[in-house]
Amino acid sequence: MVNRIEIERLLQNKELKELWQTIQQELPQLHFYEENDSWEEARIDYLENYISECNTLLRKSNFQEMSIKDLYIYLSSDSFEAFCKQDFLEYENTEIVIDESERDYILNELEMSEDEYKQGCKMYDYLHIAENLIDYYLLDKHPEILLEYYKSQEWREPEQMFKDKMNLYSMCKI
Repeated sequence: MVNRIEIERLLQNKELKELWQTIQQELPQLHFYEENDSWEEARIDYLENYISECNTLLRKSNFQEMSIKDLYIYLSSDSFEAFCKQDFLEYENTEIVIDESERDYILNELEMSEDEYKQGCKMYDYLHIAENLIDYYLLDKHPEILLEYYKSQEWREPEQMFKDKMNLYSMCKI
């Protein structure tokens, strides 16, 4: 069981913040959110849920659960830094497709135009590095769990998403 205090410490980790600053400097063409402490609870909630769901899948396969301590190992590695940068760049080049079912929610509930929504999807936060840290850990230790997670989220083309992440991981590991 991952506790919220450990997640909060990860998000406040000096190495994570330094990596975040490095990415912002090296990829100035991307759009980054300013650090906003009021979002901290939402970041913690998101990571707690992501790790919990992955740990459930790991337990079902009789693998050891992931801990925050396991994630720290990758923070200072050059291959993880390359993975993050490349993942940001690849996502930047992905076309965001909005289903009819999502359109009403975006326009009415979020009170945004489709263009505003798409632009918001291409804004990066240091939460993206923490999320990549989990993906990287799974790709390194139990890649099949990441694929299961993608499928459980009912995302479009989870196999292709997994294949793309695995190719990115393999390219950066060299």
